[in-house]
Amino acid sequence: MDVLNVIDIKTLEFSFIVILCVTLYAVYTSCTCLYVTCVGILYVCLKFIRHKSAVRIKIKHQGVFITGCDTGIGHDVARRLDSLDFTVFAGCLYPDGEGAKKLKSESSKRLHIVPLDVASDESVLKAHDYVVKHLPKNGLWAIINNAGYNTRGDVECLTIDLYKKIMNVNYFGAIRTIRNFLYLVRRNKGRVVIVTSVRGRYSWPNNSAYHITKHGLETVGDCLRLEMLKFGVKVSLVEPGNFAHATACQSESHYKRYEEEADEMWKIANDDVRKTYTKKYFLYYARRKSSKSGNNATTKPVIDALEDAVVSGLPHTRYLVDGSWFDKDTTLARYYYYLPTWLSDWIITKMTGCDKFPDYSKMKLD
Repeated sequence: MDVLNVIDIKTLEFSFIVILCVTLYAVYTSCTCLYVTCVGILYVCLKFIRHKSAVRIKIKHQGVFITGCDTGIGHDVARRLDSLDFTVFAGCLYPDGEGAKKLKSESSKRLHIVPLDVASDESVLKAHDYVVKHLPKNGLWAIINNAGYNTRGDVECLTIDLYKKIMNVNYFGAIRTIRNFLYLVRRNKGRVVIVTSVRGRYSWPNNSAYHITKHGLETVGDCLRLEMLKFGVKVSLVEPGNFAHATACQSESHYKRYEEEADEMWKIANDDVRKTYTKKYFLYYARRKSSKSGNNATTKPVIDALEDAVVSGLPHTRYLVDGSWFDKDTTLARYYYYLPTWLSDWIITKMTGCDKFPDYSKMKLD
């Protein structure tokens, strides 16, 4: 029998108050062991209270607009929410592509494939008009901002055009979507969910363009959450850890694009950068694949978090989602702000080897 089902919420709240008083007594008497024990019990009580008091909304075919549904997380969450009886508007960059066709064929008739390029004002406006025209009677309940992509390169190597391109999709794309659809969600006191990344918690070498967008979205989400309090709209950030092998991030098309971007960076680089880094350095990071170690092969944990953010009566502000039972990226994220900079820099250096040039002999290069 589930312990949570036999413990009354009032009992939990009373226990919480008692343990809190004991904790304060432990602080007053400087009893470290009692204090640590009480803090642990308080944490468990809070988890139990949230679980017992949380309720799910009643789903009556409300609309949910999702960006980036061609593949990966967006594709999977569209199917999940469709199965829960939401009316899903799945924004796809390639509405006639295999991903969109598969999504349509494996979902209910309520699901709509909506052509969407979040980097285009015109495309977002057309998507908005389509959604408004096909909204169910219960309106739009949630926006899930998921569309995005990655690009690689050191700050000294990346071009300004690549910085602008990724910002236009990952960062401004989310803002375009929010600005155009938020009033519909506000009417229902609904939800805004932004998929950021564990990379929005701290910085990583050779990935500044991507990290800037994710740090920016974290800030947008925090500001928006405070601004929406007066309207009853809840805003959540979902921060996936290492899920590269569960999405399209490891596809050949992605690596082909990385190589094309590496060539673009090499062509525009000055003589000193070329001499210092070499072409092999550019190609190494373009072709380097993520390790399968500590990498979840399914997006289910992220989809579970997204579902909770949409349907829970008490959604979390942040969902930091582990890519495995021990995800080194999310583990570091949990303690990063408590560590001195020299120590966090040392840890990241050891994880990435960024203090030295890579060993090209371990990778076949043209």
